[in-house]
Amino acid sequence: MSNISDAFEIRQKYKHFRILVIGRANAGKTTLLKRVCNTTEEPSIYDEGKDEGKDEGKINLLEGTDKRGVHDIRRAFTFASNPGFLFHDSAGFEAGGEKELKDVQAFIAERAKANEVEDQLHAIWFCFEPNISRPLLPLEDQFFNEERPQNVPLVAIITKFDDLITQVYDFDKSEDENRQIAEHELETKFKKPLYEYRFPPEAHMCTEDLNDDNGSHQDQVKELMMKTADSLDDLALKLLFVSVQQNNLELSIKSAVEYIHYSSGLSKDSQVRNAISWFSHACKKDHVRISHVL
Repeated sequence: MSNISDAFEIRQKYKHFRILVIGRANAGKTTLLKRVCNTTEEPSIYDEGKDEGKDEGKINLLEGTDKRGVHDIRRAFTFASNPGFLFHDSAGFEAGGEKELKDVQAFIAERAKANEVEDQLHAIWFCFEPNISRPLLPLEDQFFNEERPQNVPLVAIITKFDDLITQVYDFDKSEDENRQIAEHELETKFKKPLYEYRFPPEAHMCTEDLNDDNGSHQDQVKELMMKTADSLDDLALKLLFVSVQQNNLELSIKSAVEYIHYSSGLSKDSQVRNAISWFSHACKKDHVRISHVL
């Protein structure tokens, strides 16, 4: 999308940014999404046939259970704290998970063909728990070696780095030495192999101690917001994502400044509207008057 005016018009038309979250059981998907949406509440099923804001009750993502396949990948869910995000949940491609792999591939292909931006899949977050005894599985190899729609960027999220440190911990070594060993395992068994696939992720990041309420979880979420935004080539989708996310005001500012020169030929009112569009979540909550800053 090269025409910034068209991008802002599309942003006004659509309200949701749709993300597919893939990961094995216990990969930390639930914790991650709750941190992204800054909530402790369970998500609600989003019925796309109903008015916005209505749902069919709370759901659990069933991480750590044997109830695989209970959730339909095609049923979106959302969090009341950040209703602009629509999430789809998929089990990881573990042993016997050929059906999950085919379901995910079919879902991605199906959404790629959607005519309306609102119905399309906009990004994929693929969560890996860094288990050094099972680093990357055959069906995960298959997923990253088979072509998928290139208009859906994928960010690899290696979760629970603190667990990896525990796995390699040697009491005869210092904390720094154990951390360095864990980082080496992460590099050789996860990061490097991921980028050797035919269709590697557009970006990756690592999370740590997301369960710690006093930790740096929001800084890590900000990093995820930045990497996801940077992976989006389409200006309208980037605008949609940046204005829907609520964790990284710096990202909104960076994006507004980065694209403001495209508006130089427009009227002052248009420039103000364009700048405010990057901060729509803040405007709704705090009635920010961006025009006073320009």
